[in-house]
Amino acid sequence: MATIRCDEHGASHEAFVCKHLVYGKYLGFFCDLDDRHNPFPDAWCNNCELIRIEYDGWTDATEELMEIALVCGGCYEEIRDKNLRGNESSSTMQ
Repeated sequence: MATIRCDEHGASHEAFVCKHLVYGKYLGFFCDLDDRHNPFPDAWCNNCELIRIEYDGWTDATEELMEIALVCGGCYEEIRDKNLRGNESSSTMQ
């Protein structure tokens, strides 16, 4: 996991999220929980989850349909908090 520099949070671990999450609020928050050692697993919104389900997982085609943003760990936590809807229960959600 690489370190990046954020104007707001300083040096922090890198994280990747869909751009919808960066600018949205209460969009849902899905993430890849396969790597338990990554405190900031790749994350995406409800609409991107629907795309993932429709295409039966992540592929080159699905990744072209969504835009990925690089954020720091501090921004990731803020993004997660503002997009959780309060009653998610999927194993891929936090």
